[in-house]
Amino acid sequence: MLKTSFLKLMLFTLVISNAVFSQVTKDLPNYFPVSPNAASFAKEGLFPVDYSTGKINISIPLYTIKTNELTVPIDLNYNSAGIQLDELASWVGLGWNLNAGGAVVRNVKGVPDNGNTIPNIVNSPFTAAAYNILFNQYNPYWTGSSGTDSAYDEFIVNAPGLSGTFYFVNKVAIFKDLQNTVVKTSSSNNGLYGNTQTLEVTKSDGTIYRFGQDLAGYNANEITHNNSDVNKADYISTWYLTEIIPANSKAPNGIISFKYKTLANVFDYQIVTGEQLVDNDIKTNITPALKSIFPEKTSSSRQFLTSINFNNGIVEFTSNQNRQDLTDDYKLDKISIYSLKGITKTLIKDYSFVYDYYNRSGGSRTTTDPNDGIGNLNSYNSSKNISSRDKSLKLTQVINNTLNVKHIFEYEGTTLPSRGTTKKDYWGYINGNSGNLCPPTLISRRFIDIGPASLYYTVGNGDRSANENLMKSGILQKITYPEGGYSTFEYEANRYFEYVTTPIVTDKSATAIAYGSGCNYNAGPNTSTTTFTPSSTYVQGSGKITYGFTEATQENGPNTKVTFGSTIYFRPNPSGSKYPAGSGTVIENFGTSTYTLGAYEYRSGFMGAAGCPFSYITASWKEVTDPGTPVLTARLLGGLRIKSVKSYDGKDSNAIYTKSYEYATENPLVKEGNGTYVRGMFTENRKSDIIPVLSTSALFDNNSGGSPSITYGKVTEIESNADNTQQNGKTEYYYENIPVTRLFDINTGNLPTLFQSPGFNIAQAYDIGLASRSLTNFAFYKNDLWNQGSLLKKNIYKTDTAPNTYKIIHSTINQYTVLKESTLSYNIVFNSYPIPVFPNEYTVSFNQPYSQGSDFHSGMFYYAVGQTSQGKKEITSTTEIEYDDNENPTNQKTTTYSYQNPLHYQLTKTETINSKNETLKTQLSYPQDLVSTGQTTEMQGLINLNKIDKPIKTETFVNNVQTSESITKYGQSTATGNLLLPTEIHSSKGLVETFPFNNTNRKINFTLYDTDVINSVSLGNGNVLEYSLENGTPVSIIWGYNKSQPIAKIENANYSQVSSYAANLQSLSNTGTEADLITALNALRTALPNAMVTTYTYLPLVGVSTITDPKGDKIIYTYDSAGRLQFVKDAQGNLISENQYHYKN
Repeated sequence: MLKTSFLKLMLFTLVISNAVFSQVTKDLPNYFPVSPNAASFAKEGLFPVDYSTGKINISIPLYTIKTNELTVPIDLNYNSAGIQLDELASWVGLGWNLNAGGAVVRNVKGVPDNGNTIPNIVNSPFTAAAYNILFNQYNPYWTGSSGTDSAYDEFIVNAPGLSGTFYFVNKVAIFKDLQNTVVKTSSSNNGLYGNTQTLEVTKSDGTIYRFGQDLAGYNANEITHNNSDVNKADYISTWYLTEIIPANSKAPNGIISFKYKTLANVFDYQIVTGEQLVDNDIKTNITPALKSIFPEKTSSSRQFLTSINFNNGIVEFTSNQNRQDLTDDYKLDKISIYSLKGITKTLIKDYSFVYDYYNRSGGSRTTTDPNDGIGNLNSYNSSKNISSRDKSLKLTQVINNTLNVKHIFEYEGTTLPSRGTTKKDYWGYINGNSGNLCPPTLISRRFIDIGPASLYYTVGNGDRSANENLMKSGILQKITYPEGGYSTFEYEANRYFEYVTTPIVTDKSATAIAYGSGCNYNAGPNTSTTTFTPSSTYVQGSGKITYGFTEATQENGPNTKVTFGSTIYFRPNPSGSKYPAGSGTVIENFGTSTYTLGAYEYRSGFMGAAGCPFSYITASWKEVTDPGTPVLTARLLGGLRIKSVKSYDGKDSNAIYTKSYEYATENPLVKEGNGTYVRGMFTENRKSDIIPVLSTSALFDNNSGGSPSITYGKVTEIESNADNTQQNGKTEYYYENIPVTRLFDINTGNLPTLFQSPGFNIAQAYDIGLASRSLTNFAFYKNDLWNQGSLLKKNIYKTDTAPNTYKIIHSTINQYTVLKESTLSYNIVFNSYPIPVFPNEYTVSFNQPYSQGSDFHSGMFYYAVGQTSQGKKEITSTTEIEYDDNENPTNQKTTTYSYQNPLHYQLTKTETINSKNETLKTQLSYPQDLVSTGQTTEMQGLINLNKIDKPIKTETFVNNVQTSESITKYGQSTATGNLLLPTEIHSSKGLVETFPFNNTNRKINFTLYDTDVINSVSLGNGNVLEYSLENGTPVSIIWGYNKSQPIAKIENANYSQVSSYAANLQSLSNTGTEADLITALNALRTALPNAMVTTYTYLPLVGVSTITDPKGDKIIYTYDSAGRLQFVKDAQGNLISENQYHYKN
């Protein structure tokens, strides 16, 4: 290892290369791959449908599971932002995601973490311990590493009624939007590394979502195995949803459970992930080459949903592995919904999925992998991987087999290029690039032998710009509905506008040239000087010094040289019998001073046309001769936005109506080339030489993460009539644009720090510094997505009498505030050498007193600290204004919202000023607000269960005079099934307080809740068995159909009077016939002559089938085969109402 006196600082030459959000070098946090299904879940969780991003909701509802407390919708969702080149199709086709269940997807940053904190490297001291931390973060997988992490993993959760992104910090989950959701972990192994890990997520209403290992012990995890590095441990990349447990029940009947089948050890479908620069001998004048980067081989155990089980029903998912694109994965063939009555399954709904394939071709890779053959089953060029690159599953139909009708999907017909090729823009979407991934990029290589000099090259010939037409390749264009109508979708590329000025520049230069002795003619003097003075219009960054020496055979006198001011460049040292030629280029930033060039040639030899050697030095630069005129220019960005949606009834070719969209006030978040760079590194064998390191990668390579490329501050939705000749009105949406925050900016000096001893003499090294080629380089950003997309205003217009003119009829104006904001730090470590000094080597570096001659560690790394952003933002006021036909305000109402307790930041107060100028105020109190009042134990219990989102106490005021108050009393006893549940509701009018609780203010008393006995253990299920009203009249309820539905409501009877009937009635509802159940319910009514008995029967998963009132009068409800209400009749069969359903053809 050379000592510090030979160390040279790292050169950064920052130019456009590619976007930063996914990468393959150690310079940036890693984004590890996940399975296609997991990626589609993550996309849904990250990018909600929102006009502010140009996306619309394209959804096909299939079925909704409903229990007493829980709702699970099952539907298909399409990503209208477009198809990215390297995207893998989920099990329902490219661009589609099946929302059925959910997952927590881990986006690994650095190494898979276990929830501990990230080391603080700000102002790292020059110590062995600090150096070791930097090294372990730069290379956490080296043999001696302790696995020091550099960034918090990102966990993206998406499930019914639950979505968000969180990090584990000291094993506590912190959500990006600071929502009041709690995440707990449990594992039989080591923290988040464990292979039997469970994530238990509790919403603020107390509902529990279990991900990973289910209650029966089955592991529904995706585990990623690294097969190319023994130091990389396996880790869980996805936890699938296994159970949803209602907040107010612990009985098994209340739980919705999700079952899976495992596909073990499936290797990833490999594609080229980027390009890197292959440099050669720095002294040769050969342009460096680009080489494709091939991924590490990883495999994972994957999970595929087989069923959703719930009280009285089951949804089954039938899938198979006969895919042509991802031959190891499943595709979904059928969804069947059954009702359960005992062991009898009755088919309620049944859907089949029909597919075709996108046949992909075209595009190229920069180089192939020379060490990868076809023989290996999982090699890059295996048939499996080739199929994954040349085909993609395409959903064409969803057939409702119950009704024999279907949805039909049609797509744009342009052939998709093969995955893993270079035909993609900066954002990963398809474009027409026929060159490298790397666009033309200026790089420099520096060597020292003949003075500080650099060689400059342009590498790469790629076009990474957005292509609007090709970006639409394969996008969904038409949906035909079962009713016979259809919709068509028109898209356009995201874009923003900026004023671009193109000045007219002129090349300027000055040269000094000197000739040696023995010339054939009087070529020129042997010494030459010239001066130049750039004008005030000098173009910054355009200055350059170029010099050269021809070959010669001998030298007479002083050393031949050229000079720029006091800087001297000597000719190359002699080699054998001659002096070799040499040349160099150095970037110089000239000012408006006067500079001197000099050439001094003392050599001779018959070389060249003049018959003598010569030396030259040229200064070149640019000056603006015309500043140009600003021109408003459109800049395309990656991703599509919706342009229009047309709806047809299927009867003729004219649209029933058209909705078109216009966008303004653009807020680009990911511009072309954001965050990209080329950086310098010293060569390993020539420590005085500096070579460039360049890498490219796709913005989204089947990984979770990233952000929309743009948000829009104004979106206008215009509705037109059938022939599109008359606009029927419009709606304007105004959103808050939050610009991204740039963390590092080379133009402001906010840059990474060099790890060095305070005594390290930078002047003795070649302090080349940091130079920029583009304002967008090294652009790390703080992601504030939680703060984006707030709807500020919504204006609704009607069409006026003149064509395409409007009158406003209603306006809604919103204001917001950021209640809390915080950041999490992550570390970025850059190496200056290909193989930095290993930890615990040359510890003499850190000895005191310091000696630069024994310093082996200064200059090895640059380091920086980035930030992720979290925050909670809420609406503070809403003003609604109505307008008359002259557009004058006629009615205005303003409501303000307050969030007064920082322990929960939930809505605590609303105030509305109505049209009478009265102030109506509502004060809301939650468990954290009342924990020190009369229910301390119960309120703390609710906090412990995270049941905190429902107000416990509500007060109302008119003009600050209290008009009412209500409060819920909680209890936990055998009467509540040992659950913490409401036992009383108290309310009063005026100023009367509800504390202390007394019977005067009690309006409802929940006397008894139900329990289930499971394995001799009583478990509360939350069903109310008896309650009494303010007058003291008891009301009892008997629950049937596995205790999912009330089958009898008995007024004026305690549950003890009816409990003897319950078991038989429940048994008949669970497994008996409806006729026997109705007979038994009628007997109950007869047995209780002093009570009013209303009874109910049901068709499970369909609806109520009979209702019999206390007089014995029965209403009968009849449904068709699709579960839709068809007839309503009385007990005598007289028709009360009828519904008819018809489909076209």
